[in-house]
Amino acid sequence: YSMNGKPPATMLVYPPPLKDTLGLGIHTVPDLTGRLKFGPNAYYVDNLDYKVESPVEPFWNDIVTYMPSIRKENLGPDMAGIRAKLQGPGDKARDFVIEHEERRGYPGFIDLVGVESPGLTSSPAIAEIVAKTVDELLD
Repeated sequence: YSMNGKPPATMLVYPPPLKDTLGLGIHTVPDLTGRLKFGPNAYYVDNLDYKVESPVEPFWNDIVTYMPSIRKENLGPDMAGIRAKLQGPGDKARDFVIEHEERRGYPGFIDLVGVESPGLTSSPAIAEIVAKTVDELLD
């Protein structure tokens, strides 16, 4: 969802993750035009479908816990996407895997698996680990 009108925040706002959620919860994402977006929500699907069909109520209920001035009437559908998950329903969360695959017979191949949110935030640290691994391979 995104907000119509003047946004009450112009930066990323991440509420504390709630127990039993699939991601980090619904947070703010300002776009390059200054428009404030909220999301993502997360749920498992059996079929790929990119329609924006999530009702506004669950989004709004989460948003007003950390931005009480947001009015439900100011929210409108924005975009949809399918994100890959390492774990299925009921599985424990898994961490990123960064591994040189030499022992599996693929020298020089570095796996980066399961880099989901907050993967972009973690990308500088991930790059340092990969750079160190590459340096070790080249020595």
